[in-house]
Amino acid sequence: MALKEQIAALSQKEMDRKDFLKYTGSVLLAAVGITGIVRVILSAHQQTGTSTRNQEDLSGYGMSAYGK
Repeated sequence: MALKEQIAALSQKEMDRKDFLKYTGSVLLAAVGITGIVRVILSAHQQTGTSTRNQEDLSGYGMSAYGK
């Protein structure tokens, strides 16, 4: 079955919101791949993650508990 025929058959199929979300999620997962999704999640976690600074790094104006 050709891709155009599959898309036409899918667009004619009746589905509820739950089926639509399942299908959309599976297509997204297939297009991006599991490694791509994991990479995005890890990069977002690294940007918003807690920093592990030493006490020497916490010197200067505004770096104490009262300066934050």
